[in-house]
Amino acid sequence: MNLNDVSLFIRIVETGSFTSAAESLGIQKSTISRRIAQLEDDLGVRLLQRTTRKLKLTDDGEDLFARCHPLINELESAKDYLSATQDNPRGRLRITMPSELGVFMMNEVVGTFMRRYPQISLEVELSTRVIDLIEEGIDLAIRVGELADSSLIARRVATVSRGLYASPNYLQQHGTPTTPEDLSDHECYGILKSVEHWVFDGWGEAIPVKGQLKANSISFIREILLQDMGIARMPRVFCRNCVQRGELVELLPDYPSPPIEVNAIYPSRRHLNPKVRLFIDHMMEMIGDHPWVNEQLVTPIESLA
Repeated sequence: MNLNDVSLFIRIVETGSFTSAAESLGIQKSTISRRIAQLEDDLGVRLLQRTTRKLKLTDDGEDLFARCHPLINELESAKDYLSATQDNPRGRLRITMPSELGVFMMNEVVGTFMRRYPQISLEVELSTRVIDLIEEGIDLAIRVGELADSSLIARRVATVSRGLYASPNYLQQHGTPTTPEDLSDHECYGILKSVEHWVFDGWGEAIPVKGQLKANSISFIREILLQDMGIARMPRVFCRNCVQRGELVELLPDYPSPPIEVNAIYPSRRHLNPKVRLFIDHMMEMIGDHPWVNEQLVTPIESLA
């Protein structure tokens, strides 16, 4: 049994298809098919049931995956550790992050990391879905907002200041709130997650809010605000130009919105992938000067050494 073929089998299961595995590894799909067929011949069992639309593990395939997945991870960790101790670390690093965080904040971090470590290949998935890092073989997730309880390790990267915004026309039509309590009478749009109560510094209790719209894109919500449709809580830097042009107004400056956290999440493995450490260290070098980050609120992650 060839361990390289076993590793390839694990990759197919992680990505969900021969095509995705081939694209992620940069090899031909026909090569993958041939090597899996050879692995099945070596073992004398069928591992995968393949159709034109679906890929399903057989019982033997599920057993091989369950037994070999942690072993392959350990081998990859050992290889990563040895690679990271060299002058030119190499290998693959898989990262997931929300789309707009990637496009507007993390793109420069990723670009400079690639120039700094040209032998490390990056796979970045931009998505708002909560990915099972261990199940899908993801090394690092960058997530925004409150974190659910889990066995994963979370390191706070930074905090981003937020404000409350609406268009002048909306305020002219519906009135301008002067206290958080007034928001109960307005259309309040949630971002990323369904939030039914907003908290404000200097105001004792959470305010119940309601609105016709919830979305997972701050760009989309901002466009809705520009159509005079309601009030939303947004990163300040994302609305700064609109405020300067008079298209949006920041509300309730005496009752600041709590900042939102940006966290780096990675699996709780016995040996941390050294490339994750390299990326986080590099990110912390870059992120403090980014306009999305409130410099007075930046909190460096703890040392991973």
